[in-house]
Amino acid sequence: MLDNKHEAVQEVLDQVIAIAKPEAVFLYNCKYDLDGDLISFKLCVICEYDNKRRLLSEIFDVDCDIPFDILLYTKEQFKELRDDTAAFANRICTKGKMLYGQE
Repeated sequence: MLDNKHEAVQEVLDQVIAIAKPEAVFLYNCKYDLDGDLISFKLCVICEYDNKRRLLSEIFDVDCDIPFDILLYTKEQFKELRDDTAAFANRICTKGKMLYGQE
């Protein structure tokens, strides 16, 4: 569970879990205004999918007052890239926060 400052992230996360049935979800980027209020965030979703475009469309239909972005990996893609220090998946694993799933 995230704190009140990240309530929008939690709401999107709950809906992403329902839509994508992911293996894991990482929060890997948050931006804040000068008052410390969240103004945007990015999630990395690791899940299996048949049609990436359709799944992203469903996720982006989620109602949220704060702009967000989604990065999708299949389980195989993420497993292959997470240990490669030159890959973005590695940065997500090391710098991001796992919100859902097990490492």
